[in-house]
Amino acid sequence: MTALADILSTSLMPHNDSRRAQRGAGKALRLLWVISLLLGGIGVYQRFTRGHLPAGYGSYVPWGLWVALYFHGVGIAGGVFVFGAGGYVLNIPGFRGERGLRTVIVLSAATILPAFLGIWFDLGHMERAHFIFIKPSFASMMTFNAWMYGVFLGVAAIAFLVSYREKSPWLRPLLSLGVVLSILFPSQSGAFFGVVDAKPFWHSPLLPMMFLASAVTAGGALLLCVRWLLGSDDSATDDALRRLRLVTLGGLIVYFAMEFAEFSLALWNPNVHAPALELVLWGPYWWMFWVVHCAIGGVLAFILLAVPSRSAWVAGAFLVALTFVSARLNVLVPGQAVGELEGLQAAFQHPRLKYMYHPSLNEYLVGLFMLAAGMTVFYVGSRINQALTAWLSTRKRDAYDDSETQ
Repeated sequence: MTALADILSTSLMPHNDSRRAQRGAGKALRLLWVISLLLGGIGVYQRFTRGHLPAGYGSYVPWGLWVALYFHGVGIAGGVFVFGAGGYVLNIPGFRGERGLRTVIVLSAATILPAFLGIWFDLGHMERAHFIFIKPSFASMMTFNAWMYGVFLGVAAIAFLVSYREKSPWLRPLLSLGVVLSILFPSQSGAFFGVVDAKPFWHSPLLPMMFLASAVTAGGALLLCVRWLLGSDDSATDDALRRLRLVTLGGLIVYFAMEFAEFSLALWNPNVHAPALELVLWGPYWWMFWVVHCAIGGVLAFILLAVPSRSAWVAGAFLVALTFVSARLNVLVPGQAVGELEGLQAAFQHPRLKYMYHPSLNEYLVGLFMLAAGMTVFYVGSRINQALTAWLSTRKRDAYDDSETQ
């Protein structure tokens, strides 16, 4: 008996450490939510009372941090759904349960809905946002994207409700459709830029695939963090973490290989001048590419994910999910920072007529509000899931008791 107790205590030590780490992370997230909500509320108040004046973008660079966060959030939603729902459809270990599936659906909603807030705050006339649905023009890539997001959210919501029906024949077809859509709309976001012929830096057939690769990588990384935070120390959670770790590692390799191919071809050709690419590599924001994107989100995250430690995996995945917004900024801003007409910037002088973009404090504060909104959606969705699960369990237990009585 003593030997058995020693074995049990030894085997439970890492689980207890994991639970302590989860509780610590939960407290940190609650504190982060409070801070983000309070500071973000200030930014939203400024946006509604002062319009676009507190923002750092202007006439030549009209898209900034909020649009980058929008594309990042949409991409993460697609990546999360691909692995969570796709794993359920394919019956992959670690993704087989309906409980985990519903967490995936809630997490997808919690990343894509705040992303819509970002693009809404960026609009000049926020009150006209609904026109894209009541007066659509499907010749526009933006309209196509918006309707695709709407269809995806509808499919995900129906799948969420159907998942409470035991062995429903509709669940896997709905999830399969959702997976197809979640693969399409991150790459469609890249196509949104790729069709702009006036911007040579964006006009690249590889850009949609890079958007898809970054979405899959960041989505898998965030799902790894959430599964660790919510999961128990069982075989299903362990299987999910191991697979998501491999997915994130593979995604990093694929994305940086694509990025190297894109950049090296532009730099190797002696007859092509690539001013936007030079801004990415050696411009005022060189640190965004070399330090945030490559060093932290690439090298450091890869090392943490490669070591045999669950805590290191979570830390590396968190860095990937956080820093991959730099990949969006490194596409978005340099493409606008190069003027189509030489000498245009010198012709008129005004703070809004500059090709250099610096996010303002207001933009960062609104970004914090988007984070708080996403955390709120995830919390509310998780509580609804818990309530419905408990209600169904009670109904099944009552039905069983009635049958036993009869």
